[in-house]
Amino acid sequence: MKTMKSFPRMLVAGLAIASAMAVHARADGAVVPPQVSTVATGGDWNTARTGGALRVIIVHEGFEHVHSKLWLEWISIGEREERRLAARVLVKELSNGFSSVRLDDRREVFSGSQIRLRAANPYSAEDNQDVTIEAGKPGQYKIVLQPAR
Repeated sequence: MKTMKSFPRMLVAGLAIASAMAVHARADGAVVPPQVSTVATGGDWNTARTGGALRVIIVHEGFEHVHSKLWLEWISIGEREERRLAARVLVKELSNGFSSVRLDDRREVFSGSQIRLRAANPYSAEDNQDVTIEAGKPGQYKIVLQPAR
């Protein structure tokens, strides 16, 4: 009988410990700042020694005229699928306060080492552009702007 009375207390204690562990596990996970609006990974890059995937991070800032900051990351993928950040750069040409950047929803965003985006001037509703970023070696890129279609 004594064992039956202590069972509910043990169950409650066990659930409390399990829930504390679950909260702890979530606190240790990756944190994405609330300002980040988009994170997308895809495509690929290669050098003679290593290679991996590309990632774009878009942060929107402002209120009335929302503009973006765009980061490009090179994620290296090792032989055992371990991933590490090889390089990260701010794409200055599209992070100057005069561009609002988004993924191109009309076609594939990543194609090999190319990343396709859309950019608009937040001060003009007419000024949309197709933007292709050609990723090179980690930390290097080239931008090609094209008129909107």
